[in-house]
Amino acid sequence: MKVALINIKDSEMEVVFSVTKVALFPYVDAVFGWDDNFQRARLANEYDLNWYFWIYQGRERVGLVCYKHVTTRLHLHLLIIFPEFQGRGIGAQVMDLLKQEAIDASRQTMTLSSFIANSEALRFYTELGYAIEESDKDFYHLTLAVEEA
Repeated sequence: MKVALINIKDSEMEVVFSVTKVALFPYVDAVFGWDDNFQRARLANEYDLNWYFWIYQGRERVGLVCYKHVTTRLHLHLLIIFPEFQGRGIGAQVMDLLKQEAIDASRQTMTLSSFIANSEALRFYTELGYAIEESDKDFYHLTLAVEEA
């Protein structure tokens, strides 16, 4: 079954915060220390509401994605597939949708960063063809060249 991306509503930001916290807490806490007030303010001030989409498969909400277009690239901030839906190819479908959007918008690359400690995410992205362009002590920065098929 195909996936669809549906814009989140302003009134859903607390749910977005909760979903993000569940998915990222162990990584953020290990690197920076988790502070609810700081993370809420960061979501409100550094991320545009229009970058967030619920991921639906049929009528079921299965995850959350946050991305934006930046000059020559599409940058993925966040991809969360709820645990009970993982391993079903949903994440790959979302990444295919985003790749097509990047192609349609004449972007040259797709970029993202992943916590080094998140080995499952790194495996997922490298299996999709993303290459590690650089890293620091906490993050891998990955890129995929986007070409029309």
